[in-house]
Amino acid sequence: MKKIVILVSLLLLAGAVNADTKTEITTALDYYSEVWNEGDLEAIRGYYHPEFVLITRNGPIPLKERLEDLQAVMQEGQDRGELETSQVIVEELGEKYAMAYGYSSLKFKDGSALNTWFTTVYEKTPFGWKAMLTQDKK
Repeated sequence: MKKIVILVSLLLLAGAVNADTKTEITTALDYYSEVWNEGDLEAIRGYYHPEFVLITRNGPIPLKERLEDLQAVMQEGQDRGELETSQVIVEELGEKYAMAYGYSSLKFKDGSALNTWFTTVYEKTPFGWKAMLTQDKK
């Protein structure tokens, strides 16, 4: 972990990643975890770009279907788990786009966990960075 922090620091110093972009996207990921843990589906909806697609091993899932799946998980009484992201690296893909990849852990009350690596492409909008495409690597 220490090596990753040093590498990211060196990349920032070299100008490879705009510090504002990195901060804004890691803040968006932290916010997503926070609102997930609170069960706030409306706030989660605001994280996504209107053209969002989730890529899974079963194929692409458009935003409407993704939100329906999340709504089912967030029904009262369901254990949606506590979400946490770590080891996030951000790379700019031009002025309006960036990519973040990292590790996601969803820990449930029964002690089980769903751990996965993710890659998300973001677009900078007037309302902040919005997730356009996410690929989970389970």
